[in-house]
Amino acid sequence: MTFLTVSSLILILNSANSSQSFQQTGGTNEKIIYSFVGKWGSKGSGDGEFKRPHDIAFDSRGYVYVSDRELDNIQKFTQNGTFIQKWGSKGTTAGLFNVPYSIGIDSKDKIYVVDRENHRIEKFDTNGTYLAQGGNGRGNLDNQMNRPEDIVFSPFGIFVTDTGNDRILKFNSSFMLVNKWGSKGSGDGQFIHPHAIDVDSTGKVYVGELNRPGVQVFSNNGTFLKKWGSSGTADGQFSIPQEHIAIDSHDRVYIVDGESNPRVQIFDTNGHYLGKIGSHCQISTGEGCVDPDGPGPLELGDGQLSKPEHVSIDSLGNVYVVDRGNARIQVFAPALKDFSK
Repeated sequence: MTFLTVSSLILILNSANSSQSFQQTGGTNEKIIYSFVGKWGSKGSGDGEFKRPHDIAFDSRGYVYVSDRELDNIQKFTQNGTFIQKWGSKGTTAGLFNVPYSIGIDSKDKIYVVDRENHRIEKFDTNGTYLAQGGNGRGNLDNQMNRPEDIVFSPFGIFVTDTGNDRILKFNSSFMLVNKWGSKGSGDGQFIHPHAIDVDSTGKVYVGELNRPGVQVFSNNGTFLKKWGSSGTADGQFSIPQEHIAIDSHDRVYIVDGESNPRVQIFDTNGHYLGKIGSHCQISTGEGCVDPDGPGPLELGDGQLSKPEHVSIDSLGNVYVVDRGNARIQVFAPALKDFSK
């Protein structure tokens, strides 16, 4: 598959290797604690406001991009949440969106938006200027996709969850399709709504499914290696729906536990639990919320989450959580590493 035109899908995209540097750290006894450091956003349709924020990504200059699947736009911010610009609206023509889902950014700071209901991926520069797109209509051919949902750039390839086809697509740095794997089912290497994807420093690919707890791990050529995770609400278990995955520069795996048990859990690459971020708060009912100033209108407590959808880690190791139910972004920083336990 390529991205030259919608009809031909023969792509002109430049090299898109990840600019992220990786450093392996070992040991399943590593513990990590995060502290709340900032937040921005509120409910609405104005600049810096959200209706249903979904994904967050960073370019090489530290600018932050957030997709909103109800406003059908991308907003750009500074790292501290100062609004810069936005682009996009609902539609099917070039540069418009119908449920912009995940965002990928290549080493040249080109922005790739997974336009789910248009069954394509659109490419922009950092100012929102439309450049190209890939996806020759809805289908299961090599030049088609069916409701794609996630994208990740890595030194080992570019990977897309072609969710409606229950498969993973692998592209090279020129965005030519070089491999695909998966089929619908519950066996090893099969998927039921593959939803989230990321790659560790050794090239292993981690795939999370919306309605099945845990992850499946593959080689970057699609060979099934292992799986881990079980259903439940205890530390290290997952509730349904399970949301997105991010892997940091130390190969720690962050998984959003979703709507019914809102938190981000942290694991090593073998599935050993390391810690978690966030606690429950449902603003519409007050359930689980802590009101910082006591009596009066309920205010959201820092670090409390409602229906989190995505997690991303910046170059400094700060963790950004898309707190969708509260229409905001929350930022957490490492507070303590304890290797003694």
